[in-house]
Amino acid sequence: MTQFIFILILFNLQILFGQNVNIQISDYSLKHNGVEYSTYQFVNSSYSLSRPTLIILTNKDLFLNFSNELSNLYKSKQEYTDVWILGITNFNQNGITFQEKEVIKVFLKQIMKYRSDNNLPLYTLESLESEIVILKNKDEICKYLTCRN
Repeated sequence: MTQFIFILILFNLQILFGQNVNIQISDYSLKHNGVEYSTYQFVNSSYSLSRPTLIILTNKDLFLNFSNELSNLYKSKQEYTDVWILGITNFNQNGITFQEKEVIKVFLKQIMKYRSDNNLPLYTLESLESEIVILKNKDEICKYLTCRN
C-alpha cells in the first residue's frame, strides 16, 4: 500500500510541475517607422525550463511560407523549442536600413518581454541579436530545425 501511495504522489508531482506548451501566434500587418512587417511565434515545449529560442529574419513572402508550414516541418526532438519569425516587406538582407534595424529591435524586445512574463531564463538584447538567423530561401530552414521528411 505504501508503494502505491508513493507512485500516486510521484505521478501527481509530475503533472503539477510538468510544462506542456504549444503556441502559435501570428501578427500579419504591423507597421513601425513606415516599415511593414509580420511576426510569428511557434512554441512546442515539453518539460523544458530553458526553452531555447531560434530567431528567424526574412522577407514577407518567405515569412508567409514559414508561418504556414512550420508546424508541419517541426519535429518534437529539436534543439529549439521556441521559434520566432520576423518577416519584413521588401527586406534586403544585404542592405538593412535604419528603420528595419529599429523594427528588429522592437521584435527582440517583444521576445524579451514574453520570456520575462513567462518566468523563462532571460536574454539580453545583445545575445538575441547574435542569435538572429537570416533566411534567403525556403529550403534553408531545415539547416536550423530537424525537419520531418
